[in-house]
Amino acid sequence: MNIIGSQIRSQNLLRIKKIVDEDINGDKFIIVRTKKNIDFMREYSLNNEDVKDIIRQLSVEDCFSGPEKDRNPQYDGWIFKFCPIFENIKLYIKIRIESTEKSVCLSVHEFGKYDEGVIK
Repeated sequence: MNIIGSQIRSQNLLRIKKIVDEDINGDKFIIVRTKKNIDFMREYSLNNEDVKDIIRQLSVEDCFSGPEKDRNPQYDGWIFKFCPIFENIKLYIKIRIESTEKSVCLSVHEFGKYDEGVIK
């Protein structure tokens, strides 16, 4: 990754973490309640705060994709994909930054379990 790409990812990761830190009522940082996400959170007995803690620990090195536009044209914002290690397993986390005040966690589960693609 080039220096500019690394800086863009770093700035956006800081933005995501700031949104997570400022989220009190679940209105700034939303975890989408998909079956994949719910199953993962149940399997590891995680709640929303636990997922937020995982995101707070993300590093730029964990980011393997982004920024990219959301494939769904009904949503504005930029998508970033991460693969951190949590309890000795590689995770897949996909986050959309919608604004300076709102971010959405679209996916959080074991990497490769649902064919997310190859790390770039």
